[in-house]
Amino acid sequence: MSNCEQPSEATDTVTRILDAVMVLIRDGGLPAVTLSAVCRKAGLSKGGLMHHYPSKEALVNAFLQRGGQEHLALIQQAIERHPAGSGNRLRAYVDLLVGESTTLQCDEDRDCAAVMMALIQGGRDSDEVRKFYESLHQMLSGDGVSDEFLELILATVDGVWLQSVIEPPETIGPRSERIRQNLRRLIANEVAGK
Repeated sequence: MSNCEQPSEATDTVTRILDAVMVLIRDGGLPAVTLSAVCRKAGLSKGGLMHHYPSKEALVNAFLQRGGQEHLALIQQAIERHPAGSGNRLRAYVDLLVGESTTLQCDEDRDCAAVMMALIQGGRDSDEVRKFYESLHQMLSGDGVSDEFLELILATVDGVWLQSVIEPPETIGPRSERIRQNLRRLIANEVAGK
């Protein structure tokens, strides 16, 4: 942090930068994120931007880290009231992310659509992505299902979530609700040992 920039100013600047990255990715994909475009969108000089993030890779990783942390916090909030071991945490996770009436929507106020685009277009090799999935796996393991079954659920939810970003709600909504009900049934059967 420079001598002129106070801690709250640095936080505001970082938020402006990462919000600019979100808008650029959401509107034009990962190729739209250039240092010049972020500077224009965030209202910063190139030196001001590079003080915080010296490269496009650092910008994208910071953006993925912020989006991942917000996402994990929402998941933690949804599952924490359920005791581990009964499949209820995994069902709460499914309910949060899949279904017609999902509480986690991708809209202009959330990073999720932009995070998905960044992952698809090249950010998937990031350490932030690996850390995110390790944290998610740790959060949901021990809920009465095998690791293999958990991986199946996580992959299915990711697929449905991606479709919800690219499909119109009237198309994906009813299908997602059917998938949610089937996943809940599969989880109950796995916990019961069927």
